[in-house]
Amino acid sequence: MTTNMFEGKKVRLRGVRADDWVHFLRWGSDSEADRHGWQVWPPQGEEAHREFARQESLKKPESGNFRLIIETLEGEPAGSLNTRVDPRRFSFEYGIALGRDSWGHGYGEEAVALVCRYMFGELRLHKVHAWVYAFNKRSVSMHRNLGMTLEGTLRDGQFTDGRFWDVHIFGMTDAEFFAKHGEHWGDLDQPAGR
Repeated sequence: MTTNMFEGKKVRLRGVRADDWVHFLRWGSDSEADRHGWQVWPPQGEEAHREFARQESLKKPESGNFRLIIETLEGEPAGSLNTRVDPRRFSFEYGIALGRDSWGHGYGEEAVALVCRYMFGELRLHKVHAWVYAFNKRSVSMHRNLGMTLEGTLRDGQFTDGRFWDVHIFGMTDAEFFAKHGEHWGDLDQPAGR
C-alpha cells in the first residue's frame, strides 16, 4: 500500500515541472481532444509552452487552487487536472484533460477521485461540481461512475465546433463521495462498508 494519498492503483498526481512543457505542447496539438476538455486554443509555440510549464511549476497550491499532472504509475504523463475553490460555498470545480492515448484506461476517474478525497478530507470542502459537454459521452459516463448526480443542463450553454452545445452540470457532496468511496484514503478502491 502506498503512503502517498495522491497515488491510486493506476495513476499518481504530481506537481507540474518545467520540463512538462513537451507534454502540454503535445496535448495542445490535438484540437479534438481539447474540444472534449472544454475549449480549442490556437497553436502556441514551444517557448509559450515552456513559459506556461515554468510558471505552473513555480506556483504554490493556495486555498485549493492548483494544477497537477496525472501520470501513470510508470511515470508517463497522461494529462492534467486543475481546481478552483469557491470558499463562500465550500465547493470546488475542476477541469481535466487527458491526452488521447490515455483515454479509456480509467486514469481520469481515478485522478478525480484522488482530488475529491483530498478536497473533502483535507480542505473540509462540502461539494464538487463538474461542467461536461453533453456530447462527451466518455466524460458523462466517468462522472456517473464516480457517483456524481446530473443536477442540470444548460441548453446551448457553450459554443464549439461551429455551434452551441448543451452542458451538463454534475455535482456530489462530501457525504455522497465518502459513502461511495469509503471514509479513508486507503479505501479509495474499496466499496463503502468494507
